Amino acid sequence: MTAIDIFAGCGGLTRGLRDAGLRVVAAVEIDRVAAATYRYNNRRTDLIEKDVREVSSSEILKHTSRKHVDLLVGCAPCQGFCSLTAKYAREDPRNALLLEMARLIQDIQPTAVMMENVPGVATRGRKVLDKFTATLKRLGYLVTEQIVQMADYGVPQSRRRFVLLAGRGFVIPVPEPTHTRKPTEGDLRRPWISIRQAISDFKEPVSMSVANDNDGPESRNWHVVRDLKPQTLARLRSATPGETWLNIAEGIRPKCHRGDYNGFTNTYGRMAWDEVSPTITAGCTTPCKGRFGHPENAERTISVREAAALQTFPPTYRFRTGYMDQVCELIGNAVPPRFARIVGRQIRKSLEAHRGGLARKGR
Repeated sequence: MTAIDIFAGCGGLTRGLRDAGLRVVAAVEIDRVAAATYRYNNRRTDLIEKDVREVSSSEILKHTSRKHVDLLVGCAPCQGFCSLTAKYAREDPRNALLLEMARLIQDIQPTAVMMENVPGVATRGRKVLDKFTATLKRLGYLVTEQIVQMADYGVPQSRRRFVLLAGRGFVIPVPEPTHTRKPTEGDLRRPWISIRQAISDFKEPVSMSVANDNDGPESRNWHVVRDLKPQTLARLRSATPGETWLNIAEGIRPKCHRGDYNGFTNTYGRMAWDEVSPTITAGCTTPCKGRFGHPENAERTISVREAAALQTFPPTYRFRTGYMDQVCELIGNAVPPRFARIVGRQIRKSLEAHRGGLARKGR
């Protein structure tokens, strides 16, 4: 079965689909850093390094030996729908990129479609989402949409995402969860995968300054952490794993977080071994951007490679950049490959059942 990945990023979704047995024949990605990592790890996929608004269906289809595509997937940039940017309340031009995906679906008419995004696409982005689904329904797709918790699918982090699945003339259900926070008696689902299970066997990383003095962070497979300032170290040392900064003495908090401040409370926090991690974002090695302090070593955050593991990237997946902010953005923006694999298997199962039904009817 063949697939096309729009807004491919560094390739998390493609990797999961490949693990599910699909052949990703073509992908589109405009960012050169993401494209370099995608191309290195997915060498059998033809990558079109271009703005999706300038890509035609014919340009994509020439990369497949077949005239028909089984699956088209895409995770359009979500910053305009994200709760972290909601306070700015301005229209983000990237919001309309979802409609570019609809254009390509209309032209290519794959048998199945998958779209993943932040939950805000169903609220703040509802106007755009409705246009997108209206196009699908007009073309004969049956649409299923749901907000899922990826920890329920074996991803060791709390990561809520909107998932849309559509089959042309048939339903593709969202896969049943494989895990749950606390299984009850008789529940066949497994417990959520903890941070301990995911990263406790990692050795101590090196700092970015040490890596740069010794062949660069890629030579360390990005098991690298930031060099932290003294005041940041003091905050991490005072943090209780799994708790917010409300347990940190007010005197060492940033001035803007003192007194009656009621904004984000997970900054400068530390993870807890036996919980899932908070959502891995582009700030996943920056203490002021979330609860990314290491569960055991109060002198550091999680490393870049540990963040990738919490996103379920295998250790063989290489990130082709020498810059910390760039690699963290690649990882934080990715679809966890483990979740993509589970959804990919569900799509394959639904496609096979649909084809079997058509064969029995002699079509």
